[in-house]
Amino acid sequence: MSDMGEMFNDLKKKRTDNREISADYLAQHGIPFVSKNGGAHLIVEGKDCFIDFWPGTGKWHSRCGKKGFGVRNLVAFIGTPSNT
Repeated sequence: MSDMGEMFNDLKKKRTDNREISADYLAQHGIPFVSKNGGAHLIVEGKDCFIDFWPGTGKWHSRCGKKGFGVRNLVAFIGTPSNT
């Protein structure tokens, strides 16, 4: 396999791993979410609005206007859920 093919496969595996790890991370922190498109898109419940999160790339965009990257930054933005 060519180097380009191996790089593509590595990236694909990383995105798949990110999907699983990010969903687990949100669940461990008690943050409710709905998984769409086989886990490629998560709709996360924030304090003031819903947040669209794509764990494969780490990109998130709140429906209130705030944007960011990374599941840890997303959890920090949401804060501690009020039901825990």
